[in-house]
Amino acid sequence: MITKAMNSESASILIIDDSAENRLLLSSQLGMEGYDILQADGGPLGITIAEQDDPDLILLDVMMPEMNGFEVCRHLKSNGSTSGIPIIMVTALREVQYRIKGIEAGADEFLSRPHHREELVVRVHALIQLKRARERLEEERNRLQLLYDISRAISTHLDLEQMMANIIAQTQAAVGAARGSIFLLDDQGQVTHRITVREGFTPTFSDSVSSDVMTHGLAGWLLHQNRGVVIHNAYEDERWLNRPEDEEPTGSVIGTPLSRTDRTVGVLFLMHPEPEYFTGEHLALLETIGAQISASIENAFLFNEISEERRKLSAILAQSTDAIITTDESWQITLLNSAAEIVFELSAGNVVGKSLRQASALTSLIPLFVKASKRPAVQELNYGARVFYASVSPIQQVGYVAVLQDITELKRVEELRLQQERRQREIVKETFSRYMGPRLVEHVLSNEPGLLARRERRQAVVLFADLRDSTRMIVGVEPNTAIPLLNEFFTSMTDIVYEFDGTVFDLTGDEVMVGFNVPFDQPDAHYRAVLTAITMQRRFNELRQKWHTEFGVNLGLGIGIDQGDVVVGNVGAESRMTFRMVGEAVNIAHRLVDLADDGQIFITESIYDAVKKDAPRLLEVIAFRRVGPVALKGKSHAQTLYLTAFRRRAAHTGERLRKERD
Repeated sequence: MITKAMNSESASILIIDDSAENRLLLSSQLGMEGYDILQADGGPLGITIAEQDDPDLILLDVMMPEMNGFEVCRHLKSNGSTSGIPIIMVTALREVQYRIKGIEAGADEFLSRPHHREELVVRVHALIQLKRARERLEEERNRLQLLYDISRAISTHLDLEQMMANIIAQTQAAVGAARGSIFLLDDQGQVTHRITVREGFTPTFSDSVSSDVMTHGLAGWLLHQNRGVVIHNAYEDERWLNRPEDEEPTGSVIGTPLSRTDRTVGVLFLMHPEPEYFTGEHLALLETIGAQISASIENAFLFNEISEERRKLSAILAQSTDAIITTDESWQITLLNSAAEIVFELSAGNVVGKSLRQASALTSLIPLFVKASKRPAVQELNYGARVFYASVSPIQQVGYVAVLQDITELKRVEELRLQQERRQREIVKETFSRYMGPRLVEHVLSNEPGLLARRERRQAVVLFADLRDSTRMIVGVEPNTAIPLLNEFFTSMTDIVYEFDGTVFDLTGDEVMVGFNVPFDQPDAHYRAVLTAITMQRRFNELRQKWHTEFGVNLGLGIGIDQGDVVVGNVGAESRMTFRMVGEAVNIAHRLVDLADDGQIFITESIYDAVKKDAPRLLEVIAFRRVGPVALKGKSHAQTLYLTAFRRRAAHTGERLRKERD
């Protein structure tokens, strides 16, 4: 169907993203470029808006609840009403398999997060222009198809009334009209045939029309003015006369005279119940059809008219920068535009009229033509150093059109982007391997590619573990003994932290700083921290005995834990940056570790209450004793603390802890 045209060059873009911040960023950047923005905060709403408003392009987030971006993309691309809308997937997922999954779902392009505004604008503009170019070609194809069908109706029906009825029905369906009528006139200007077609009804035929219609109505106006017209509101235009026999209301009308060189032979109307429905494009189409009908009445077919339309189409295609080849239904080449001549190093004059199989330079397109027997087929093709996005579309009862778009530069840019993504992945992996275990590093790579750039405030649980008497040990033993001993201590402690998915923020001198619920959400962070502390003391008992036996040194371990607001980010100088955590909870936890003697674990009251609420069985295994109130530096009021001593716990306690943790 040929529908109402857009009133302006503005384009609409639908943004589907569950993040309000992302939608705001994209809409503000594209709104500044003059685009009309539609927004949806999830897949189901996005699908509904796409089906109702038919946007020119969709920016689609991948990671969304309820329906992810791949599911939304597959749904839209499988729906006939939305399958032609270009989709750009906007995602922080950088792995190749996700891009492959997006391509399989039907995505036209990808935009990595965080994105550059210039890249966004260029990609959006290119896809919208490509969509509109294809729509123009499709409109032209539909128009030519309609003209072709009408010419067949003219050539295959000898009965004038039946031929006119078929023409009206086809034209009415093409523009979405509710009714259509043709009045045919003799040499004296008298009506000889009146054919009316109503949607869903059998055509009606008459040989007369009311005289006032031909004198004061639209029919008379067309005869006198000898040109077509659009009546946007039939209720307010005196040229439209409502007749008693008219059962349906008429809101808008288009009409054209049927003229030959020496006289007018009839008039053609199309009616619709809604005002403002018809446009100048509808009128242009109707006038073209009117010319065909005039020729048919004189037993002259529209060979010259169709040839002219083909010439115009050929002129349009010749100016295209895309390589375009058209064939008939038997693959006989009918057109090869200038761009195609350059790509395939052919002369159109040497191949037009020949079979596609006879042009050796074009045989690589044959598999696509085979696939396109019923529906369009697409594929990437390489010609020398250039890469093309090739599509072959069947045109019913006409043939095929092949379009090759040069995407060499796009592929080069994409490869550079993938290389950058791989480099960024290695940087992230190398950086965070210093802070967390392999399991969390993989989580960063898969779900948090922008973590290094983040600066945020979080509710964290902070743990400090500090060696006791380490200074005396450093002074009293040889460096070749002290350094391996410290390395063994740090290795053992960090292994425990990784076991409970904590993040090691600092290893300084003889001290370890650990964070939980940072940089990722861990609802049981307080529980993980206490288990980590208990496991550290249990493991340290084994190390202390080994060091005493091997080196004759006696060391202890104290631990302090608190929770509260911290600020997390990549901190430092240009020459040295570290991922750090700062805040009051860090300071308090450090003061607690200073209070802790060998084998002791000090926790704040908030930690104790949280563990008691969520993991009471842990407190049955390890008993914490209430201490205080204790005055802590930086706190205006004395604090209630809880303490457990672990140094001489029986071996079976550790076994019970392992079971509790599991």
